[in-house]
Amino acid sequence: MASDAVNAGSIPVECIFLMIGLDGKKETVMSKKKQKNKFSMEMFIDKHFFLVASVIFVICVGAVALIVVKVAEARDDKERRLKEQTEMGEIAEDGRDYALEEAPAEITAVMKEYHQALAEYDEAVLTKYLMDANQYELDCIAVKSEYIESYGNIACYVQKAAAEDAYYVYVSYDLKLNDYKEIMPGVNVFYYCLDGEGNPKICTEEDISEEVKVDLYVAYSRQEVQDLYNSVGLAYNEVLDSNEDLKAFMKGWSEMIKQDMTRRVALREATVETSEVPSEEPTSEPVVEDTTTLVEPTTNVNVRGSASEKGELKGQVGPGTQLTCVEQMINGWSHVIYNGADGYIRSDFLKVVGEGSETTAGNFVTVKEGVNIRAKASKDSTVVGMADPGTKLELIEKQNDGWCKIKYNNQEAYVKSEYVQ
Repeated sequence: MASDAVNAGSIPVECIFLMIGLDGKKETVMSKKKQKNKFSMEMFIDKHFFLVASVIFVICVGAVALIVVKVAEARDDKERRLKEQTEMGEIAEDGRDYALEEAPAEITAVMKEYHQALAEYDEAVLTKYLMDANQYELDCIAVKSEYIESYGNIACYVQKAAAEDAYYVYVSYDLKLNDYKEIMPGVNVFYYCLDGEGNPKICTEEDISEEVKVDLYVAYSRQEVQDLYNSVGLAYNEVLDSNEDLKAFMKGWSEMIKQDMTRRVALREATVETSEVPSEEPTSEPVVEDTTTLVEPTTNVNVRGSASEKGELKGQVGPGTQLTCVEQMINGWSHVIYNGADGYIRSDFLKVVGEGSETTAGNFVTVKEGVNIRAKASKDSTVVGMADPGTKLELIEKQNDGWCKIKYNNQEAYVKSEYVQ
């Protein structure tokens, strides 16, 4: 019974041997078929070797050609996208993409120190960082600092400029004025670079070229920069809306600073006058440049602040208006004197109308420091305007009393001789 239990459902021994025999015959038949197929393939290759080689060669050449075409298409697509991005201002011609990034630590440190100096009027720090700081710039900062308590929460972002080690730096901050508890957000952009000795410098608009100004405008137009300005602007307006007194104060800010600057310059003039012994002949004579060409517009034309269509619009003149032409430039523009200051007009819109008079047309002086323009030759006379450093004023007469008679806004006016050259 035990033996039957063990063998129940099992294959008889003689059947096992039979299956082994059948499997052996099956393997032999399969082996012979594989060998036959192998021999057939080898015979086909031997007989049609050149045909097979040709097919393989064509396949390889086709694959290589396809790869070359795909690479060329990818390159052309990249160049096309690069051109489109350049034309749209998304990237510069030198490949810069104007990406707005967090400023390096050393730039942030400079900007924090500079803004602290703005609030405290630390002249040593200001002159350390400002490129070619002049007295007018320092006076303007000094006047503003009288109203500013501090700049806080400073954050800096940069875009790479074209020059090596140069950046457009966007500084966001919280401004606290002396007499108000509100904190006003703000944002400014600066051109940051290194001087010849590797020292960091902050440049104002007067220190950078027209080419850099155009590039900065393109960089400023990037969406992330506009988003930054828009968010700060919204927060700024919310603060002003919360305090009507502060809103009125900021509305009159520019005019207030202008008036304070006028008083500051007048005070400096008075200080110079009382501290120096006047002489019959001034020690520093204005240098008169003898350019006597008079020009007149042939049609209504714009007067620009620089020799470019993108230059700041200073005004407009038309036929019948005579201007002193300082220089006819090779780039198609003419340098003229407009309202006592430098101006630029396209040369093809001007015609020469004659030589200037001996005493006026073409004779001009250049302002050395910010100076008040007065109605009469007296420090107590009415201030009719103010001229920044570098402004050219049309000279009528250099007087022996220390004043220069000039033409300003088509009227006679006066400036102190020691502030012009």
